Amino acid sequence: MSDRGSGPEEGSSSFSEPFKTALAVLSAALHTRLELFVTELEEERERLKQTLTLTLLAIFGVSIGLILFTVFIVALFWEKGWIPAIGILSLLYFSIAVVAAVRLRSAILKRTGLFPATLAELGKDRDHLKASARE
Repeated sequence: MSDRGSGPEEGSSSFSEPFKTALAVLSAALHTRLELFVTELEEERERLKQTLTLTLLAIFGVSIGLILFTVFIVALFWEKGWIPAIGILSLLYFSIAVVAAVRLRSAILKRTGLFPATLAELGKDRDHLKASARE
């Protein structure tokens, strides 16, 4: 009788063992991919903070510099025609702004997508699962 009772239990455990193994492998792969995603997310956050800080410092420095430069040029041409000096400087500043906007637009359009390593690893996982499903 003990043989009969232990038979179905052994069969069910041997039947579910591949599923448990597959689930463990899938869980480990998912955990690894999530860790990679979180790492890339933290790197992106730090890069964004650094970019924002440097951008604000650059804008502040350029703004103060342009204001002082404008005052200097206007004071230099105060007797000989300060209105044309202001007009020329404003055209110069607008042209600099247009060039910067065009370059910023091209830099934004050229930027690669977010989380390239995570997406590459998920693509490899997908290809591996497709290949193993065909076999």
